Amino acid sequence: MTENNEPQIPTEAPTDHSKRDAETQKVLGIFITYISIPVVIGTYWAETTRAMVVNATAGLVLFGIGIAMAVWGAKTSKKLS
Repeated sequence: MTENNEPQIPTEAPTDHSKRDAETQKVLGIFITYISIPVVIGTYWAETTRAMVVNATAGLVLFGIGIAMAVWGAKTSKKLS
């Protein structure tokens, strides 16, 4: 007989991290929304039309993503409570 030196894999069920994930999404959404505001404001100082369009589009997309993440996190967190 030979000994098996391989590590044993635990057979326990994984812990549910849904509450933590929802809170993380909420905070990350608020952060992305906060970061998008200077991008949108920076559109005012853009020198070319192309730069204005790029800044405005990027800022609004970031703002939308941030709001969506924050709302999703808040709804999920409230549902799990």
